[in-house]
Amino acid sequence: MAIAITFVNSTMSSQAEKAVTSTLIMLVSFATLPILVYFARHRLDARLSDLGLLILATASTLLFAIYLFTASYYVCLSADILIWSESDFVNDILKYRNDYPIFSAEVNNESFTYTPGTQLLTSVLAQIAGQPDSIPVYRMIQVGYSILAAILALLCVQRLVKRVSPEDSNAFHSPLWTVVCLIGSFLIATNTATNPFAHLLHNDALAQLLTVAAFWLLLIFDDARDKRILWLMAILPAVGFWVKQSLIIWAIFYLAFLVIFDRDRSVKRIIGFAVCSFGGVLFSAAIGYWLWQDDFVYWVFTVLGEHGVSPLRSFRHLLSIWPYYAVGLLGGLVLMQVGELKKFFGLWLIWLGLISLETYTSGVAWMLNHIGPGCLIAGTWFFAGLFTIWNRFPKVTIRAAGAKGWLLIWVATTVVCLLFSGLSLVRVPVEPFDYADAKRYIGEIENEFVGQPKGSILLDLGTWVYVSDGIVMKDRAPSIGERGYSQTGDFSGILERLKRRQYKKILIRNFHSTDFWYDHELWSKSSGIRQALQENYKETGRIKAVGGLKPEELPYGFSEISILVPRTK
Repeated sequence: MAIAITFVNSTMSSQAEKAVTSTLIMLVSFATLPILVYFARHRLDARLSDLGLLILATASTLLFAIYLFTASYYVCLSADILIWSESDFVNDILKYRNDYPIFSAEVNNESFTYTPGTQLLTSVLAQIAGQPDSIPVYRMIQVGYSILAAILALLCVQRLVKRVSPEDSNAFHSPLWTVVCLIGSFLIATNTATNPFAHLLHNDALAQLLTVAAFWLLLIFDDARDKRILWLMAILPAVGFWVKQSLIIWAIFYLAFLVIFDRDRSVKRIIGFAVCSFGGVLFSAAIGYWLWQDDFVYWVFTVLGEHGVSPLRSFRHLLSIWPYYAVGLLGGLVLMQVGELKKFFGLWLIWLGLISLETYTSGVAWMLNHIGPGCLIAGTWFFAGLFTIWNRFPKVTIRAAGAKGWLLIWVATTVVCLLFSGLSLVRVPVEPFDYADAKRYIGEIENEFVGQPKGSILLDLGTWVYVSDGIVMKDRAPSIGERGYSQTGDFSGILERLKRRQYKKILIRNFHSTDFWYDHELWSKSSGIRQALQENYKETGRIKAVGGLKPEELPYGFSEISILVPRTK
């Protein structure tokens, strides 16, 4: 279906509205096929609850096809310019292969503020796949992390359902419920509100996988009280630290669960777990300091630590993602109402604490991606609660159903389908950007490097042009923009290099705009970089921005580029 959607859009590329209409007609036509087959097989003995479930499974599958269509445009792009993190992500892989320090002096302006676990694992997997330098393969690996996260989410749903009753657990293993929960979990793991970067080069996808793995381990431990699981729980925060610093929070969540909700509460176990878990986190940090000394502390702790949380922004984010709070809260309440309160309350409270903390800390920026893992776990509560309710619907056939039975199943099916939109799982099946023009844009950037030493040309965002020559480039825009906002950067290095006219050419985005990552209008103190560029370089040309997008939708990496060369003395 994703291929069919691509074909429709390619044949009607200049008529977006007609392409969307044709695609929707095609999808609706396809959606009727499973229903017709079901009716042909069971006729009047078809059950209403199965019919509603079949509609949900079909809708989930079609939404998955639309996701594959839209994500393919991003995944297949050959340049790492789709979001701010991609350039640094590839740069870390390049550093790793060239035995260059992952974290270096801040005046170099070429380090990432996240720990390098995701980048290094992605590099290893790409090498195993035989595509060590392929940026599309790097992105496919991120999609793979989301697929694994969806599988673990499904396993979490199975365990939550099993806690209600053995009968419910047996009924849950039907293929249709597997389709609804597995694909539904993947759509949540890649939703457009809180997980928009899941298929891009960012630490989010692997961090989400580890978060749902942490919740899954907690469910297993609470069921089996297996000491081996407890060891994995103790190790996970230390491992998670290398993926994203915030994952060390699981050491606190796990300890809180053992202290408050563990049925076999043991002081010895609590102390032992605390020593192992927090000791592991400190050991991980010590390894980082041993490898990169003060540079590690600066990039991993100082820079991010200077970002203040805006409570007003956090509240706005809460209003934006309230449906996830709603489905998580309602799903948990259903399970606690049908099952035993003590079997669910502690686990439910851990999830609520996680998503609340994510919502609050998301106030450091305008994006919602920090809340993605909590939203995926909210989905596990939702699907477990949905199944618990659905499984208790009367198992009436079409032959025996009255008006009340029809109304019940259709209202329930419609509400869930509408929730798909409220949870940001629905995408419009239209090209997200002009792919052909994006290739033109990338080609024009590459042409500026032809016949010249790449190390003498500074590209503000994007590392793909340097990969073949193994060049780790200084003075990158994301690094400077991150620290200019929080006023934590020393920019004397780039100012001196610009004064010496070290770069023979500079390709820089938004040079004439207020949204200039080297010297943004919102910074409390200017970096002085714009002035240094104006004094020492002159503009000789421009590369036009990628078309097909509104100005407010244009990614920074697709913006107009100014071509600067040194002024003659």
